[in-house]
This record gives sequence, C-alpha cells and structure tokens, in this order.
Amino acid sequence: MDYISYIRSKVGQDKVILNFSGGILADSEGKILLQLRGDKKTWAIPGGAMELGESSVDTCKREFFEETGIQVEPLRFLNLYSNFEEIYPNGDKVQTIVFLYEVKAVGNIKIADFKNEETLKLGFCSQEEITQLDSVSTKHRLMLEEYFANQFEMGR
Repeated sequence: MDYISYIRSKVGQDKVILNFSGGILADSEGKILLQLRGDKKTWAIPGGAMELGESSVDTCKREFFEETGIQVEPLRFLNLYSNFEEIYPNGDKVQTIVFLYEVKAVGNIKIADFKNEETLKLGFCSQEEITQLDSVSTKHRLMLEEYFANQFEMGR
C-alpha cells in the first residue's frame, strides 16, 4: 500500500500535510516540460508524493519518470513551497510541501506518444505560452514565475 492510501485509510478525506517533489526540465530553447494531469485536467510541473523512507531527490526522479517516461537527475534545489492547500477531485484535502528541483534528462526525450493515467499529454512551453494557459494552478504558476525570474522567495 502506498503512503497516501495508508494515510487516507486512517483519516479519510480530512486535511493532512503531504510531501511532494517535482522537477523543472528545460529544453535547449528554454521551454519547460509540462504535463496535462489526468486527475485535475490542469497543466503542471511533473512530480508527485513522497513515499515513506524516500528522499525528496529520489521522489523527484521516480515521479518524473512515472509521469513523463524521462529519466532525470536533479541539478539544483530551487525552493520549498509549503503554504498551499488543495482539494483533489475525489474530495481529499491537503496542505502540500513541495521540494522543487531543476533537472536534466538522462538519455533521450521522447514525449510525443507518452500517456498514462496520471498524464494525458506532455509538451514543452515557453514562458509566454505558459502565461496564456488558463489551467495552471496558482502554486505551479508561482513556481514557474520564480524559475523564469531566477528569484526564489523563501517562506512560500
């Protein structure tokens, strides 16, 4: 049983704090890889929930691969985001703690046909294209703005 299923078996849909890790992957033109999420139908930075005994770096690598099919290595830690609350489509309530990394691909990047339950579509987007997407969460929009500005505010 994964950690989220275990916790939810104990607390139901009550609000809990969960740790997540994600990565920002840029191509040679500076465009950022985003995923169209299967659960919320929103564009997002690839990443996901930490399992018990797993480091934030290992979570980033595992979740990035699960959601994109791309193996990555973190290059640098960007920021920690801890002041966001969400309600998932199934009613689960969370306060998220997100470790965000800049990552590089290990090997080839093939995204054209990648799709699974978590990811409906993948695409590289420029900063301008991202600002025009209406289905990016406030949390992910902030992370991307800070990335493009290369200025990360503590305490988010």
